[in-house]
Amino acid sequence: MVACRAACVPLIPAPQPTEDHTTRTVLQLALPVILENLLRTAVYFSDTLMVGWLHDPAALAAVGISSALLLLVTSIFAALDVGTAALVAQDWGAGEHERAAKLAAQSLQLSFILSLAFMGLGWLFGAQLMQLMGAESRVVPQGAEYMRIVLLAAPLTFPAMIAHGIMRGTGDTRTPMWNTLAINSINIAASFVLVFGMWGAPALQLAGAAWGTALGFLAGAVLSLGALLSGRTRLRIDARQLLQWNMPAVVRIVQLSAPKGAETVLSHSGHLLFTRMVASLGTAVMAAHQIALRVESLSYMPTWGLAMATTTLVGQATGAHLYKRAESAVQRSLGIALLLNSVLALVFLLASRQLVQIFGSTPDVLQMAALALAISAAELPPLAVHMVLSGALAGAGDTRTPMFVTLAGVLVFRLALVYWLTIGLGLGIAGVWWGTAIDWTARAALLWLIFRSGRWRRGG
Repeated sequence: MVACRAACVPLIPAPQPTEDHTTRTVLQLALPVILENLLRTAVYFSDTLMVGWLHDPAALAAVGISSALLLLVTSIFAALDVGTAALVAQDWGAGEHERAAKLAAQSLQLSFILSLAFMGLGWLFGAQLMQLMGAESRVVPQGAEYMRIVLLAAPLTFPAMIAHGIMRGTGDTRTPMWNTLAINSINIAASFVLVFGMWGAPALQLAGAAWGTALGFLAGAVLSLGALLSGRTRLRIDARQLLQWNMPAVVRIVQLSAPKGAETVLSHSGHLLFTRMVASLGTAVMAAHQIALRVESLSYMPTWGLAMATTTLVGQATGAHLYKRAESAVQRSLGIALLLNSVLALVFLLASRQLVQIFGSTPDVLQMAALALAISAAELPPLAVHMVLSGALAGAGDTRTPMFVTLAGVLVFRLALVYWLTIGLGLGIAGVWWGTAIDWTARAALLWLIFRSGRWRRGG
């Protein structure tokens, strides 16, 4: 039988904010998520950093292109993560703890089945996918090898993502943070040893970074799934529940997660296509683009943490029909996110050269990377608005609206505008980044108008 451990596992008091304590509650939930995602981003950041010091643009481009493909797959599981967190939060807020546990178990089953399918596809068609992305001949085998090694951990890595979403839905954001710290620590240590051949280990270079990442993800998955199954979290899942098919839970998960999945796939597909545009400009431009992306990705973490906190608080509040409390949480999260991203935008604008220097690549690559990073400052404030409002709508049960907004952004701006600026006007890497900034601004404006209309109170 599935049992809830809310009464006997006092990890963090379940968030039940009053109007006066909304800001504190948002930060209490968001800060561990921010740290967790900074650590998770540091996994690929450290890979790029170590490979950059090999002074091989082809290896750096291989990491960038294969990582973009892996992120497309991850986006599907991120949608399942967000959908599961929102549904668990709604059930938790309504006091339906047993129902939340059944849904959580079913979501883990789905993630395991999907992860096996994607691992098989990556192994069979890794080289073809690299070629489809426009990788040069010397980049293809390195990128395919990197992707195949990382995917070895997929059957546990992706269910662990869902496990973290389950924990967040109950208000526990600290356990995922500590587990991700373990992932990152193991990845950095193992990758450093295997990339450069330290202490008698073979110098595997790019493959060493992939093996370090896979080992880190596997260790984190054991910790995350073990916590849910052993009862060290608020919600405990019995292992036998994982072998039972719960069709009502499947329907709920698919109804909420499918539009979110379509949104993230659309977004990452657009990213892949303009990555393809960048790849057509040459390996040096591709390497610069990846360096700028790695630095810029650190800016996503505060707003992603606030978005996840907003999903949890809005989900719990709407589950209890406390709509004013939900709106207050959104307003506080939005204010904090805008402040943080505005400060980061100023840092990127003024210190772009210094930030990219740590990657130790060639001078021309670093110069282009600095230009791209400086332009990225323009997209950070609207990105904050987009992420927080998307999280709010997901918590309220509306994942269709962000999907349609993303579709409009990808078709009109991420593809058409970026192509025109990059290829048509010949702006190169600058065109990619200016088009992206305009894209995020348009999406943020649309979501703000929709949120102000109040449709979210009806769950879409």
